[in-house]
Amino acid sequence: MVTELKKLDTPDRTTEVSRDTVIQVYEDVFAGRRRRFPNNFFRGSDGRARAGVITRYLLEDKLNIKVDDIPRAIHKKLFYDNGLTWMLGSCFDWSPYKAIDNAYPGRFHKWQFNVKGMWQGPDRFRLAAEATRWMIEDVERVTVDDIPQRISATTFGKYNLRGMLSVCFRGSFFRAIENAYPGRFHPWEFRNVPKNFWQGEQGLVNARRATRWLCEDILEVPKDKVFQDVTYHLFREHGLGGMLTGCFSGSSIQALHNAYPDLIVPKHPKRKPRKRRTIEPVKLTEA
Repeated sequence: MVTELKKLDTPDRTTEVSRDTVIQVYEDVFAGRRRRFPNNFFRGSDGRARAGVITRYLLEDKLNIKVDDIPRAIHKKLFYDNGLTWMLGSCFDWSPYKAIDNAYPGRFHKWQFNVKGMWQGPDRFRLAAEATRWMIEDVERVTVDDIPQRISATTFGKYNLRGMLSVCFRGSFFRAIENAYPGRFHPWEFRNVPKNFWQGEQGLVNARRATRWLCEDILEVPKDKVFQDVTYHLFREHGLGGMLTGCFSGSSIQALHNAYPDLIVPKHPKRKPRKRRTIEPVKLTEA
């Protein structure tokens, strides 16, 4: 043991020193049996290897933290309280994420640790797209087609990404989705549209786009039959009830006229009757 401890006073000799020895040095420093870590203990690539050994030992063995729970449990104070202030500063620029990434290479993403300044750099939108796709596809395991029904601002909050929404997208989760899947969705496909989306002149422009999307892309109704075939209930069934209320006092005729102003609005448009479910009478049989 004495020979191994002497090796720790020289740089780049970690490969010759056992894991148990590194942990023993840490425990001696933490308990006050050693005044400090040996010279060069955290220096160079070997120093980082020692730091990785100690970090894993601290989290998994000493504190019994499950690896999957590390992002929720880790913070600077945890290192300070366990005698690793010098290690965090000298090796990792005071960044808990860098210490964790060193101990578990590639296991975690920096957005799981809310790294300071992460959403303000020149590559913030690329990073935000990666974080959004990771959240949706890797963690929530939601298919792209199901995103409007399954993902909301609450989902981003669940994975500590509200800061990303605030800094990069002015709080709009739809803008974050658009950044990750450009051109794939429309705002009205989601349960909650952006604030004031149906208000004012721009609201009418948005309503025109949404109505044409419903008529042409979803229902594929010929233009000359929209007043006949596209009913209030179809707007509601495809998530546009809020648009009717916000822009047109609940009138589907006004919404259609806003989208197709060149068409003459019939005084009494003949609507296709809504299909009703028929219930077959139950036949009673004698026992």
